[in-house]
Amino acid sequence: MFKQVFVVLLIVFSISVRAQERAAAYAVDEEFNIWNKKLNDTACVFADIAYIRDYPSLTGVLLDSLSAGTKVIIKSEAYNNTLIKDFYAPWHKVEYMIGTQKRAGFIWLGLLALGSNIDKEGKLWMYGFNKYLNRSNDEAHLSLCEVKVLDASLHIINRTSILITKGEQTYTEGKVLDNMGLAGLQAIYRIGFFSESCGVPTDHHYIGWTGTEFLDLPGKSNISDAGIFYHEEKLLFPSEHKLGSSLIIKDINEGEVIDPDQKELTYKERKERVKYSWDGKIASQIIEMK
Repeated sequence: MFKQVFVVLLIVFSISVRAQERAAAYAVDEEFNIWNKKLNDTACVFADIAYIRDYPSLTGVLLDSLSAGTKVIIKSEAYNNTLIKDFYAPWHKVEYMIGTQKRAGFIWLGLLALGSNIDKEGKLWMYGFNKYLNRSNDEAHLSLCEVKVLDASLHIINRTSILITKGEQTYTEGKVLDNMGLAGLQAIYRIGFFSESCGVPTDHHYIGWTGTEFLDLPGKSNISDAGIFYHEEKLLFPSEHKLGSSLIIKDINEGEVIDPDQKELTYKERKERVKYSWDGKIASQIIEMK
């Protein structure tokens, strides 16, 4: 009897010590992060395996593990910005299903997809951060953004990574396109990182999908600073330009203000057309003599 009481007291003491070691959870004081998840939003687990904890910290007790593609529902504000995998993200309390049982716990936001899409065949497309490659520049970080495609049973078919420059973009969006007239592709996945601020680029990345593998395609970028300059890129695929099934076109339009003190601004403009030849695997820039 004494032994049983001692064990119970020891467990209670251990729990009490652990609770005292934990810092109080604090709400993250920020207007947004690039995930932009709000209360009752649905998100997908992006990590191959994501751990759910009883507290918004790595010191929290493990409750469950969820596999990629599992849906969770955001049920709290953001807590405890935490540095994991070389970048900061907060924690959210989430609800999820284990079999027929509804459960809840905390997940680090970096384990959730930035965006996800389901195509007409039922495949799940997702993208999310892998890690920052450098943290020396506070304004922009080179980052690995991983892309995964899963079948209807949430088994990972394939994955690839793209290098992005993450600055002050405020939101992101993915879209599954058809092959846009490019031979050898079943689909194209377009991922955009958008900015609403002057001097911060909006970037679009395009990835071809053959049905079994990912192939790199040219991307596009737009940036402007009111009253100073602008840089606009437009990407045209064969189904859009009708100039040949092996041709990808990027039209570039740039302008720089001549005199910022004038009431009506005029710009010195430059236009350029860049062409790429598509051979079913690689898009190679065509060098034209001028």
